[in-house]
Amino acid sequence: MDKKTVKDHIINALDDLRQSELKEFRHKLCDTDFEEGVSIAKGKVEEADSLDLADIIVRTFSEANSVKVTVRVLRAIGENQVANILERKTGQAGEMSGAVERTATTAGARLDLTVNGVHFVDRHREALIKRTPIVEPILDALLSEKMIHQELYTEIITATTPPQRKMRMLFLATTAWGTKQKDYFYKILEREQPFLIEELQTI
Repeated sequence: MDKKTVKDHIINALDDLRQSELKEFRHKLCDTDFEEGVSIAKGKVEEADSLDLADIIVRTFSEANSVKVTVRVLRAIGENQVANILERKTGQAGEMSGAVERTATTAGARLDLTVNGVHFVDRHREALIKRTPIVEPILDALLSEKMIHQELYTEIITATTPPQRKMRMLFLATTAWGTKQKDYFYKILEREQPFLIEELQTI
């Protein structure tokens, strides 16, 4: 373990989350039942940033338990890579209880998205283009996370073309994305088109 404190490592882990992911972390932190019997009020973390959240977690659960708590919540929202890095950098392994462990296992399986070097969204590009009926909510989410520029958003959103053409235009932007961006794109698709994604997962 390096010279950084546990709190520093938690801050760094939370800084790796996008704003929407950090919001999800805050909600899950308040909704999770911890063995310690401690809970955190939603009002306490509603506007908290990474530094505030790390401080609340350490003060609420103690430094000894704070990594375990943070890892559990990260895994519960599907952020397994961030959780793994936090465990590795702190030399700790978070022990998960029943419900959280099941959630983490499901999320982990869901987020194992690269097979033989090909990402899920690239592997199923043709099907996603042909079968995504509504593109606008996907564009809204991507723009809010600054994954596409306003110019591209406007060009696609105002185009008087079928959804297939809009998705094809969007996929042109994904060629410059790395794995993390494609993972987030997948999350958006899973949220907006759950039945399509579920079907493609079996292929």
